[in-house]
Amino acid sequence: MAALSSRSLLSACMDDIDKTAMIYSTTSSKTRSIDSALSDQDNDKCQYRPTKEASKLNEVTEKNGYSELMNALSKQKIEDMSDYNLPLRHFRADGGSLKKAIVRLKYAIKWRNDFKVNEMLKSAHNPSSESEVEIMIRSMLINESSSGKVYVRGHDKEGRAILYMRQQRENTNHEENNIKHLVYQIERAIACTEKNGFEKFTVIMDFEGWNLSHASSMKVTKETIHVMQECYVERVGRVFFANAPVVFRTFYNMVKPFLDASTKAKILFCSGKASKIELKRVFHEATTERCIFGTEGLRVFDAEEYYNQPLDASFDEKNL
Repeated sequence: MAALSSRSLLSACMDDIDKTAMIYSTTSSKTRSIDSALSDQDNDKCQYRPTKEASKLNEVTEKNGYSELMNALSKQKIEDMSDYNLPLRHFRADGGSLKKAIVRLKYAIKWRNDFKVNEMLKSAHNPSSESEVEIMIRSMLINESSSGKVYVRGHDKEGRAILYMRQQRENTNHEENNIKHLVYQIERAIACTEKNGFEKFTVIMDFEGWNLSHASSMKVTKETIHVMQECYVERVGRVFFANAPVVFRTFYNMVKPFLDASTKAKILFCSGKASKIELKRVFHEATTERCIFGTEGLRVFDAEEYYNQPLDASFDEKNL
């Protein structure tokens, strides 16, 4: 199960990657330049693009760090990057530590390639009529989405896409497909966010009607956290927990040790007057769902319609 083996994959490649990082840190003069690594290809990914995201380090440090990280990558690794800002996000996430960033960056690129993310996106939106595999992948994703457990709808006031998640709507309990479906939805949230000049999307987890029987298995929970924290570094902006019952705290306390400090800091439990003020500051009431003090009148999610729209279109976007 490719989706559930990323931890073992990370462990298996850590030694080799770490050696690369140490060799690079002491012999950077021997590392190929970006230009030579990409001399025979389009170098669109050789320069990071300024976005509306705030810098975490000073401009000179970030530019130099980006260049160093790109120089540490092989031509194939650069070709396999998801986008031109991937190295910068890792550099920021690791506080400017080149050694840490190199390890995590190479892992994220390898994971994406092994997981076949691009192939899944093609299958979801443009499957070949002659490819049974692509048709099956699209069908699987539509089936996973049919209950409305995870999807992208609308944007917050800054323009970041909103990813809605509802564990209580789980409809397949197929661990591998659950993770594939999650990755697809993350990719969609990213596409819907990037068109507005941002890199980080917003997550709303609605727990209305939730009880412990709805909790994902610890295996899926750990894999979900791993994907979010290691494979999509600096992609989540804020996480809002809405309608969380008291019993959810028990589950959250079990999961909390697996969350890094950065992720924990992004989470807000929506209860009380202060959180309501914050929600009104972040979200448009008229285009946000009722679970987050939004409107009652939004259309019910339709999976078939959702997959017939482009990747960078959120559900029912034309009516929001």
